[in-house]
Amino acid sequence: MGPEIHFERRTPKDGFLLCFEKRIAAASPSSIMNEGRISMKLTFAYDVVIEHLEGTEQYFHNYFDYTVWQRYLSVFDTIEVISRQKEVDSGSRQNLKVSSGPEVTFLKAPSLSDPVSMITKRKEVIEIIKKSLSTTDAMIVRLPSEIGPLAVEVAKSIGKPYAVEVVGHAWDALWNYGNWKGKVYAPIMTWKMKKTVKNAPFALYVTREFLQKHYPTKGHSINCSNVELPSLPKSILEDRKVVMDGNNDTIKIGLIGSMVSKYKGIDIALQGLHLIKDEISFEFRVIGEGNPTEWDELSRNLGIRNKVKFYSPVPSGEPIFKWLDDLDLYIQPSFQEGLPRALIEAMSRALPAIGSDVGGIPELLSPDCVFKAGNAEELASILLRMVRDRQKREKESEKNFKTALEYTNLILNERRTTFWGEFSQFAESFKKVM
Repeated sequence: MGPEIHFERRTPKDGFLLCFEKRIAAASPSSIMNEGRISMKLTFAYDVVIEHLEGTEQYFHNYFDYTVWQRYLSVFDTIEVISRQKEVDSGSRQNLKVSSGPEVTFLKAPSLSDPVSMITKRKEVIEIIKKSLSTTDAMIVRLPSEIGPLAVEVAKSIGKPYAVEVVGHAWDALWNYGNWKGKVYAPIMTWKMKKTVKNAPFALYVTREFLQKHYPTKGHSINCSNVELPSLPKSILEDRKVVMDGNNDTIKIGLIGSMVSKYKGIDIALQGLHLIKDEISFEFRVIGEGNPTEWDELSRNLGIRNKVKFYSPVPSGEPIFKWLDDLDLYIQPSFQEGLPRALIEAMSRALPAIGSDVGGIPELLSPDCVFKAGNAEELASILLRMVRDRQKREKESEKNFKTALEYTNLILNERRTTFWGEFSQFAESFKKVM
């Protein structure tokens, strides 16, 4: 049997959902459920910059690698990715993981990330989205993004089913980006995102409560992190205990995050560590994309440059796990997050962790391991207490590891695949009654 499809009665403003309701109602249940499955093609739209190796059909991204597209290919037959692209040669490529693969194609879209391009490039992007949707059956957009709300407008205008992935808070991301333009645009982007999510027929949230509270939907929804964790053997926790038993004269503290903008809170981490530099012996390690010059200068001005190391990004999976395994403590002092993938990865290595009170971080950590975003003094206080209290570190290590078990592929893939399967069947049913 196929899926039962239910719709609540909407106001006239929800014309797109009413359109679906009328089309589904026009077909008999048996005609929807008894016909054989038909080929289903998906468009995926997001502002991510994917590297394209010049002269080839190869595409690269350290997060959006081929395994990410396989999530959707488990229920769709093909996927076309609309995103920004960067042309690179083999010597300038920064992303190591392969994004291209069977049944995945890529469409290049210009950036809409500044006021001028929003006006001058809007029509071009609309045509790119229309081109893709003319050959596909449904669309998923990831939010917050500039292309997302625009792509949804196009999909609704031509009657194509769509779903949204809600992975972050638009207000926090823009307000804390680091310049006045972000603060001016924050309320506009937040309004656009709220409107887009509210009327989406399907919405996937990466948090349990936080993003749902800020961006409620009328449609069918699920909470499911976008993290990718393999099975986690108990030996990880046992190895962490062995490390704790060692003679740790210098505590190695780590942070994973982009150095391009300020919303990862690297400055807060440096300021907090500066406050306790005479209290404990530490080494602070930061890994992520971007030029570390600004943070290097800040650490120098704070008198802790000799205690700070910056690392170029490495792919997710074993490379980042190896980097995390050499730490004693992880911090996530962000100003904006959805459900931070890096924090969950650190927890999966049984690392005790401290984080700010934004996004889904409080959903993951103990209350006394969470501080007010931007409060370097509170971060310093928690850091000092954690470093000096071995039993506390061990307790948080065990708790974090147990929490991370809830985010393994074995558990999340089943939930995610079920949800996208429902969306695919919804789109398929809509296609059959066209």
